[in-house]
Amino acid sequence: MDPPMKISTEAKIERLGKLIVFSSVGTPAEVPDSLSVIGGAPEGEPQPMHYFDSRGVKRLFMMALEGATWKIWRAPGEDWNGPDGPGFNQRFIGELSSDGKRIDGRWERGMGAAGDKWEIDFPITYFRK
Repeated sequence: MDPPMKISTEAKIERLGKLIVFSSVGTPAEVPDSLSVIGGAPEGEPQPMHYFDSRGVKRLFMMALEGATWKIWRAPGEDWNGPDGPGFNQRFIGELSSDGKRIDGRWERGMGAAGDKWEIDFPITYFRK
């Protein structure tokens, strides 16, 4: 963002049976509150992540943990140029700290016709309270 902006968000992760619910509420008001429901695929496979936010946006991502790396990417078949898409491809890559109290990550946007020319959209750091 120009100028750069510091954003504060409270995120909560809860289990709902075999599903995980990830919710966040943030400030300033321009940051949408969001809810993601993760799970449903067989164990050991990438899990679907259904994302919804206070703007009315809904998206389908896939999510996986590989060692200490947390990855989120647009689900195959999702039209990021369509009416529910942001106009660019998206992915998240985060690294979990060895003590489990911090995740340093970044959302990236994929530009170009194929959406495969990646640039950082914004960095994000999660801290465990």
